[in-house]
Amino acid sequence: MNTFLTWLASAGGIFGILVTAVEDILGLDPVALLLTLLTPALLLYARHEVRLRRLRSIKDFLLAFGSTTEKINTTRNSGDGAAAANGVAQPAVNAASNVTVNARLTNNPSFEFVKSKYVSDLHVKDPAQGKTFNQMNDIEQIDWIIKSIGRFGSRNDWKIFLSAFGFVLLCYFGFSALHQTLICGLGAQTSTCLQPANTVAGAQVAETYGNWGQLAVIGSLAFAGAFIAAIRNFVRSVAVFDLSPYTFLRHTAEIVASVIFTIVLFAVFRDPMSQITDLVAKIIPGTAGTLPATPPAGTVAAGHIQPIWFGLAPLLGLIPQSATKFLLIKFQSLINWIKTTDDRFISVTKIVSLDIIDGIDYETRFRLEECGIYDVQNLATYNPIMLHIESPYGIYQVFDWIAQAQLCHILGPEKFLIFRELNIRTIFDLERAINSKYSVKAFDEICSGVLLASTSSMRETVRISVTKPIAVDDGKAEALEADAFCAWARKRMIRDDDSTSTQHVLRWIADDLHVRRLRRLWLDISESLGEESAALPDGLDAEALLREAKAREEKKAREQEAREAQANENAAVQQVQPVQQVDPAIAVAPAGGQ
Repeated sequence: MNTFLTWLASAGGIFGILVTAVEDILGLDPVALLLTLLTPALLLYARHEVRLRRLRSIKDFLLAFGSTTEKINTTRNSGDGAAAANGVAQPAVNAASNVTVNARLTNNPSFEFVKSKYVSDLHVKDPAQGKTFNQMNDIEQIDWIIKSIGRFGSRNDWKIFLSAFGFVLLCYFGFSALHQTLICGLGAQTSTCLQPANTVAGAQVAETYGNWGQLAVIGSLAFAGAFIAAIRNFVRSVAVFDLSPYTFLRHTAEIVASVIFTIVLFAVFRDPMSQITDLVAKIIPGTAGTLPATPPAGTVAAGHIQPIWFGLAPLLGLIPQSATKFLLIKFQSLINWIKTTDDRFISVTKIVSLDIIDGIDYETRFRLEECGIYDVQNLATYNPIMLHIESPYGIYQVFDWIAQAQLCHILGPEKFLIFRELNIRTIFDLERAINSKYSVKAFDEICSGVLLASTSSMRETVRISVTKPIAVDDGKAEALEADAFCAWARKRMIRDDDSTSTQHVLRWIADDLHVRRLRRLWLDISESLGEESAALPDGLDAEALLREAKAREEKKAREQEAREAQANENAAVQQVQPVQQVDPAIAVAPAGGQ
């Protein structure tokens, strides 16, 4: 008992008791155990909070853009016949809170993808009373999901935590080895560290592949770099809500591979500077005396690690697959069956940086990279609602960026910048300039001049590929340079109807699926803003827009009246009772009879 009290007094508080218990009773490294368990626990807690916050953001998005001019007060149920009438999508109404949800928006596939991303892995039970989950509208479903998942530590969180068991086990041994390495001063021999096993009579004998202590030091440093790389990817996965059991499994395999290949590289290239010096001396005769002197073979201490490896080991672990790629490059000359890469066009196939988009600076670009958006193509094809939910940027700002990126992605940076100087910034600006009913022929000619302009990338492609496009005039075919071919194409359009040709060019460049998705969302949100937002009252187009809006409202009113009349007629027919058949055997009493 006295021994226990003495141990308790020397432990130093509750945390000291836990540390001492883990170290003395369980025989585990308390620092390594703490870091190992905290890593997945904090990641899962962050994932839980991200889900709740973004579900609330989705609800706010619905409330902000849920108003519509087509308000039909019907409740959207699942399979009970209360859906759309005559094939027209109808909004859902929350009778309890009297909130009308824009049916066009909630039935939009882009919105459904965003919502399903945060609820697809949940098993939500139906409420004990009232509607079932499928009978609720979107806002009611989101409220019920937030209430159902409750606090951190749900069944889904525990499933992911159990799937990270391999990662936890690997991290414990890695942190334990790293802790010991740091205590020993990166391999320095102290009284608390093991001495080299190959010390003979006080003299250290050189080894070809290093002893176990050296490999442990190099492996722990490689683990440190690989763990930092894994944490970066984990944080990015949490930011885009992509943390799953596969994420833990993939990073566990990458850490193991990085550590193993780094140890192999250390064993093969234990003294890389000496090997580089010898190689240079063999290639360039006469430089042996001018290069730095290296220790002779057999004099390097068994416990000594070249200083370059203290930086190289974590670096190889920090860059995923860097060690394996290094080995592949070294031995590529011995493996002739690997398909080589045609890199002739690297100079003309560079990715377009996000900095070209108006409104995106370095800090914004870094924040977008956390969402997996690294260049203009990624931004052009991204779901705008998802980017709004997963980033701190407003929906209108996101729409503007994506519309700019789509124009830049389709036309290229050179033509995109020229159009921007002509006040055409987005794909929809170009669409209005060419295909609007208010557009003029002069702008068709201006835009077609930019669309068919030759660029430096086109000229470089023709030069590298040694391939010239062919133009045909008066039955003669001629191979032309890039500038001459673009000029011929422009003249060929003028020969026919220039406006029709330019509109045809616009139709095919603006018919990508991501452009059509953005156009659909643009129209849905624009509808929620109302017709009065289309032009100022004293604008030239205001009167025409008001007439069009009035005509649409009258048409909708007539259609609504027709639907109501048809519904009343159907109800009247169902209320009419069928004529009863009278049995002829039954006598009819005479008038006034008893």
